[in-house]
Amino acid sequence: MDDIKHILSNFKAGKINNVYVLKGEDLFLQNFFIEQLSNKLFLNSSCSKELLTPNELSGKEILDKILSSDLFNSKKLIILRDPQQIKGKVSKELISYCNQPIINHFLVLICDNHLDKSSFFKNLSLEIPLINVSTPFPNQMVKWANFFVKNNKKNISPDVLKEIINICGDSLYNLKNEIDKICLMTEEKNLKIEHINFDSSFTRSRKRWELMSSLGSRDLKKSIKLGKSIIDSSETMISLIFPMAALFQELLFVKMNNGTFIKPSSYIPLSTLLKNNITNYAKNYTTEDIEVAIKKLKKIEIRQKTTNTNDESELINFIYNTLG
Repeated sequence: MDDIKHILSNFKAGKINNVYVLKGEDLFLQNFFIEQLSNKLFLNSSCSKELLTPNELSGKEILDKILSSDLFNSKKLIILRDPQQIKGKVSKELISYCNQPIINHFLVLICDNHLDKSSFFKNLSLEIPLINVSTPFPNQMVKWANFFVKNNKKNISPDVLKEIINICGDSLYNLKNEIDKICLMTEEKNLKIEHINFDSSFTRSRKRWELMSSLGSRDLKKSIKLGKSIIDSSETMISLIFPMAALFQELLFVKMNNGTFIKPSSYIPLSTLLKNNITNYAKNYTTEDIEVAIKKLKKIEIRQKTTNTNDESELINFIYNTLG
């Protein structure tokens, strides 16, 4: 699987493929790639761009749009999300097209799950570039964070940069948003630790991280206090289910690996500080405790999507029943 840096080097050398596959959930990297490709295609000629999803159009409608030509545009760029959801004959026709695309048509296929092994992707030509757009590991996060700061024409010390990554580095999309906001609100050239405290969204990210940490530490009193605060100010139960489920899943993996935290090969929506303490958190729970917590979160998610429930009550009940 290629990384974006390698593909961008190909762009500079004038090598552009007609079809690309992006696998990974990081919204910033997805948009960044599409923007770079668009810049190349728009540079010397007209180009139309369109986003398609199987949730809004039938497979036949999507294929028709990909195949149709516009007399007034020499190039055409289509972004198709979740192509693996297209089934039957149309799916086979789409695969055939990807393996032999129209010369002036460009297609970007996006799948958020970089581990997806559906038959659609297996049947694509090996010559089609497969690009990893998962959220980078911490060492790469530092490089991206520095890139975002420099784009805002600011300077930042390693300590302040590390603090921002620790709290907001659950995705490049969030990291960029936080850095852009901090730079916008700060007139000084050099970013300092006190500057980030004025940003409400940064405070929200900190609150979420602190709640996850208190859950991992099995601190009932602190978790309930933070739970009430975070629901009152910024979050919903739905927005918290995903990171809480990720936390308990990682704790379960540690238990399954005899107390060892194996660095994941894919993205998990937890900050660096939380990942670094997974092994210690796992000591506070039995395997049965963790399995029960995951099952409870699944039931809460179903209730949230099918009935009217009170977010604070759901969260506090979950905390009390899991930690109490």
